[in-house]
Amino acid sequence: MKKKKAFTLVELLVVIAIIALLLAILMPALQKARDLAKTTVCIAGCKSLSLAWTVYASDNDAKIVSAMTGYSEYGNHFGKNPLLCPNPWVDWGGYAFEGPGNKERQIKAIKQGMLYPYVNTPDAYRCPTSKKFEFICYTIPDLFGNLRIEGHQTMGGQEVLLTTLDIKRPSDRIIFLDEGYVSYGGYTIYYNRAEWWDRPPVRHNKGITLGYADGHSDFYKWRDQRTIDLGLGDSSTYSQPGNEDLQMIQRGIYGELGYTP
Repeated sequence: MKKKKAFTLVELLVVIAIIALLLAILMPALQKARDLAKTTVCIAGCKSLSLAWTVYASDNDAKIVSAMTGYSEYGNHFGKNPLLCPNPWVDWGGYAFEGPGNKERQIKAIKQGMLYPYVNTPDAYRCPTSKKFEFICYTIPDLFGNLRIEGHQTMGGQEVLLTTLDIKRPSDRIIFLDEGYVSYGGYTIYYNRAEWWDRPPVRHNKGITLGYADGHSDFYKWRDQRTIDLGLGDSSTYSQPGNEDLQMIQRGIYGELGYTP
């Protein structure tokens, strides 16, 4: 009876090296597929909210929900009297960095929002790339329905829009952005200058998920490295003349640029 030949140490090392090489080749592809799947889920969630936004307006004589969140039960961290928003798309649930106890407040804030009867699954408000305690990751530009803005004007003097009748070319107008978290107000950006106010969200695949006033959603890949650097915190330069990403977001929100590019 012949004795079975065992693997030598060299042969084992070769096998291990081959497995490591295969993993090195496959891992980037698997990570890319995983990232693509998360983006797809994010687009679907954003679409659900965008459709809910349009249906709410249809049910309420074309009036739209406010980009402002409510302070009705959580209170105001900024030392002023509580701000009561009559029709917030979600209520105010605090910031994600406040820790584990914030989960219940954020879920409650979702259920108190005007869009919850139309999208009554809390997971739809959360992107798969969200951090541990982020349960509301989308936000609405403060141009739309935000009556808390003094004088009802946004950055650059544009009048706040209160109904869908005020929105020209709805298929081009951005009403939701995957910002990663929701603040007490909406997403703010200048109208009349080539400058960001809030940072551009860079959450996954170096791009952003956007929802539009006709109910569709899409993913936009950032094209200008300045956008990515600012969004990641690698830059503090908010003024970015000639940035096509900035111009795309400004046109998508305001319908036009308030300056000559």
